[in-house]
Amino acid sequence: MERLAPLYPEPEAKSIAFRLLEHYTDIPSYKYISDPDFVLSGSNTRHSGLDPESEMIRALSELETGRPLQYVLGVTEFCGHRFKVGEGCLIPRPETEELVSRIIDDLYADPADGQPDTVDDDGPFNILDLCTGSGCIAWSLAAEFPEAMVYGCDLSDAALRYACKQRVKVGGAKPIFFTADVLAAPPAGLPQFDVIVSNPPYICVSERADMRPNVVNFEPVEALFVPDEDPLCFYKAIARWADALLRPDGHIYLEINERFGPDVAALFPGSAVHPDISGRDRFVIR
Repeated sequence: MERLAPLYPEPEAKSIAFRLLEHYTDIPSYKYISDPDFVLSGSNTRHSGLDPESEMIRALSELETGRPLQYVLGVTEFCGHRFKVGEGCLIPRPETEELVSRIIDDLYADPADGQPDTVDDDGPFNILDLCTGSGCIAWSLAAEFPEAMVYGCDLSDAALRYACKQRVKVGGAKPIFFTADVLAAPPAGLPQFDVIVSNPPYICVSERADMRPNVVNFEPVEALFVPDEDPLCFYKAIARWADALLRPDGHIYLEINERFGPDVAALFPGSAVHPDISGRDRFVIR
């Protein structure tokens, strides 16, 4: 933990240390609290033939460079599922889990027949995830709603490679991923959608100086930043996609920069700004 102190506050450094221990051993983190004299041995390794101590030393060396823990481990947890992540792929955040939870809650809210709103005799219920990145939103919704058809798109080939190789168990069809520039017109051949969701780039370039090196030096800048002179560029484009592809009674779910809640909501008539668990304006929903 001392080796991480220059980069992280003490509680975060401790949390990272415990996550390393859990990842490379079969021992839960509380073991080191309940039994502080516990000693690791080769029999504790999670990966056959690997020494957990040497693996953790290697991981710590990578972490000392500022490389994010999720990239070091190659995986992260999101909505109860494990996702592969690495360079070129934005690391999923807790705020985005909140966004997915809101979609799930809304689609299960007061269904007349005891089924989620994705069950429809008139045809498939279609969900589109714009700027899908790792595919964490698309896969999580596909796992929750096996009767839905979920699509995800991104411009980044690196991100789409991760999205396509996730191994989340779904009861229905796997998400369909395709390459598309959200800032351009929607490609031909897409169906109409009941839900459009997006966590697009929304951090202004001028905010970069206030961000941690383990984010700005490693995660893909194209998935994070927008120009200061046009911070709503992706939301304007999403509004055009919604005009073309969203059914009249469809819903929009967007993660936003807390500075621009009313401005984003104005692009989607009938929408409202919602706070995250920390009280920050983080979502626009219609």
